[in-house]
This record gives sequence, C-alpha cells and structure tokens, in this order.
Amino acid sequence: MGKNLKWLKMLLAEGSLNILEYLKGKGPAQFKDFSQLKNKRTGKKFSPNTISARLNELEEMGAIRSGSVKTERKRVLGYELTDKGSHIMEMAHEFEDKLEFLISKD
Repeated sequence: MGKNLKWLKMLLAEGSLNILEYLKGKGPAQFKDFSQLKNKRTGKKFSPNTISARLNELEEMGAIRSGSVKTERKRVLGYELTDKGSHIMEMAHEFEDKLEFLISKD
C-alpha cells in the first residue's frame, strides 16, 4: 500500500481525527482522557481497544508522540500532538470543507 493511501486509511479509521482534535485543543493527555471521546456519527464512546489501536497507529505515523507527563502525584505516560499531526489536522479540515462545498452543489 502506498504511503499516501496508508495515511488516508489511518485518518479515516474510527477515532483517529477525534484523538487528534482532542490533543490539539487540550494539549498532552493520558490514555484515560480519551475514554470520554464519542464517535460523531453514532454518539457512542470508543472502546479501549479502538483508542489503543489508534494511538499506536498515530504514533507510528508521527502524528503524535508519547512520553512521560507529570501529574500532581506522579509521572505517567502521556500523548501530545506533533507538528506533523497539527498539519494533518489542518489538511483534514480543508478536505472536509472542500467535500461540503462539492456536496452542496448537488
């Protein structure tokens, strides 16, 4: 599979954009922070397995990075958006706007 197609498939996977949007708005987050994210289409929360899979895929693609985050009591594993992830979000929103424009012409 080509690299561009792999990126597109990952972005379209359930939960990917939700995670990126959360990190863009909130900054570093722990796994538990993503447990409240809901699928915009169904309104249901994502399963822990889905969240884990998306975090791994996004990190593998360089859109997010994991590392130690200091909380009030201890250091824990956290995730943050990379510059690459931020650019991906911008492109995804531009793509969404263009699709809405095309669909509205029908």
